[in-house]
Amino acid sequence: MKELQEIYLTKISEALNRLSVCERLIDLHSKSNDIYELESAALQIRKALEAVAFAAIAPNKIEYASFRAGAERNPDYTKDYNARSILQFLTKVNADFYPKPISGPISKGPGKWHFDRRDDSSLTKKQFERFYDRLGKHLHSDNPWGTDKGLINIVKDISKTIASTRLLLSLHFTTIRTTEFTGIWVVEAPNNGNPPKIITGQADGDFVVT
Repeated sequence: MKELQEIYLTKISEALNRLSVCERLIDLHSKSNDIYELESAALQIRKALEAVAFAAIAPNKIEYASFRAGAERNPDYTKDYNARSILQFLTKVNADFYPKPISGPISKGPGKWHFDRRDDSSLTKKQFERFYDRLGKHLHSDNPWGTDKGLINIVKDISKTIASTRLLLSLHFTTIRTTEFTGIWVVEAPNNGNPPKIITGQADGDFVVT
């Protein structure tokens, strides 16, 4: 589990770093109106979302690999790269895998802590998938006979998605149901440059996430 947690934290750190690069590129674009800076920003936020998807595989790695091995086409999970497809595969392995935002811990007695759920503008799974797909067409040179891809209109939505992704990752939990471990990882991923960290919460048996 330690190795998988390290992978999770490494990919979450990568996502945050790419979001920071994306913010700098958007800022540059706002001053220069350079289309290449904007396209580079689109690439970085798409890779940031991919890093989040790869992180999500880590606690479900064995089950995910087994599920992917049963596919008729491209059964090797180590060659997966499309974040939307990864999320769809993970849903079949563990319906509660997607990070859920929570607030800071509340003491409930010696050694007991409670985390409330946050109802805010954190990036949802549906928003993740929709925006990831939308970014895809901006990773290629324009077909001169095609229609306008609306790249300029995406600036505001990139900034909005950066904020909602940071909010989601800042403090969240991911649910794990495997033959070896049932419980959650509580993950703190601050936006101040400090490294993310994990608290493990193990359940005595199966449980319901509401």
